[in-house]
Amino acid sequence: MKRIIFIILLLFVILAGYGQFFKGGIRIGFTGSQISGDDLAGFHKFGAYTGLYANFLFPQNEKWGMQGELNFIMKGSSKFLRPSKDGDIGQQYILTMLYTETPVLIKYSPVHWLALELGPAFNFLFYSQEKDSNGKMPARQSFRIFELAGIGGISLFFKEHYGVNFRYSNSLMPVRVPAANYSSFRMKKKQFNSSLAFSFYYQF
Repeated sequence: MKRIIFIILLLFVILAGYGQFFKGGIRIGFTGSQISGDDLAGFHKFGAYTGLYANFLFPQNEKWGMQGELNFIMKGSSKFLRPSKDGDIGQQYILTMLYTETPVLIKYSPVHWLALELGPAFNFLFYSQEKDSNGKMPARQSFRIFELAGIGGISLFFKEHYGVNFRYSNSLMPVRVPAANYSSFRMKKKQFNSSLAFSFYYQF
């Protein structure tokens, strides 16, 4: 514990020495997501996206920097009841997944109002639920708690402290692999999360 405290204090000392290169902010927005392997296509599952971030510009070249984040993100998949031409109302399916998302991104700003970002995200699943037309689905295989994802995005500043961010995220490892002793409905092959996120942010 003493070693951890020492490392944290050392980081604060280093950041204080480079205060002009260190910035932080908050974001709030929404996502559209889907999951592969469920025979449904499209980013139809909408959810919330919010969190905190801190970035550090390299003193040697301020166009480049690193950004760490701690976010809350909703992912999943959905198909709502819609009657077909032959009168079949179909079947509803809703998958809801709640993650903490921790990206570590490389940032590049060719001009002061634009920044490109790329890097991994280390995510932890703390809630998941699958529902169909009858409610919560029984005998469903659990998702993996840890998700490794890749993120690419773009940020636009429209005022000194305000901006918008667009990003795409995709699992680099399966979040669920089908097993024979579980129900296979909407689970035909290895599953990966994909999401599109839009957020407003305020940078201190």
